[in-house]
Amino acid sequence: MVSREKILIVDDMETFVKLEKMLLERSGYEIVTARTGVEALKKVQTEKPRLVFLDMIMPEMTGDAVCRYIKTNKNLKHIPVIMVTTKSDDDSRDRCHQAGCDDYMTKPVTQRDFFDKIKKFINIEKRRHPRVPIRVSADCREGEASYQYYTMDVSESGMFIDTFKPLPLGAEITVRFTLPRQGAPLLCKGKVVRTVPPSLAVEGVHAGMGIRFTNLSSEDSDKIRDFVTES
Repeated sequence: MVSREKILIVDDMETFVKLEKMLLERSGYEIVTARTGVEALKKVQTEKPRLVFLDMIMPEMTGDAVCRYIKTNKNLKHIPVIMVTTKSDDDSRDRCHQAGCDDYMTKPVTQRDFFDKIKKFINIEKRRHPRVPIRVSADCREGEASYQYYTMDVSESGMFIDTFKPLPLGAEITVRFTLPRQGAPLLCKGKVVRTVPPSLAVEGVHAGMGIRFTNLSSEDSDKIRDFVTES
């Protein structure tokens, strides 16, 4: 099993941290969070992340002070630090650079901003099972209950389903769907491993649930692989 790249997000706004965490975990990263500057220092030393997103204005200890500590510590200074500020003025930029940060961003931060910075500082291997967008009807059954949803993407390992009422984590379901250019439907068992409630759905992020296939047959696996390759 390939280990996921670990990213530390430091911000005292709980809603913002939850949104960042959800966006990045869905893309395959392991996310560690901290709410104060002191907590951030502890997490950097114990978790040894590959990358740190660090808010400038923090309780107990400012972000630039945390960054300065990281960059003057021989065991930590190799970790890239991206400062996140609320202002783009010269004084804010100077504070970031004087602290030794590797880069900075200005709020509001978009999903693309995050991924652009991650690509810049972390070389990520291609997914073992790449996913492709697909919107087709999916008939799902959980026990005696049945639901009709639409898919958002699919891979050999699972799919993401578009719904404002995601099932609970761990729910075991059966999904029946048909891929384009393939006549016979696929019938797959799966488990809910990720949920995105409507409260965390923003532009570019859909409410829904991630399904991990649990008993995909070799025939169905080949069908999905062929579809992904051709897409």
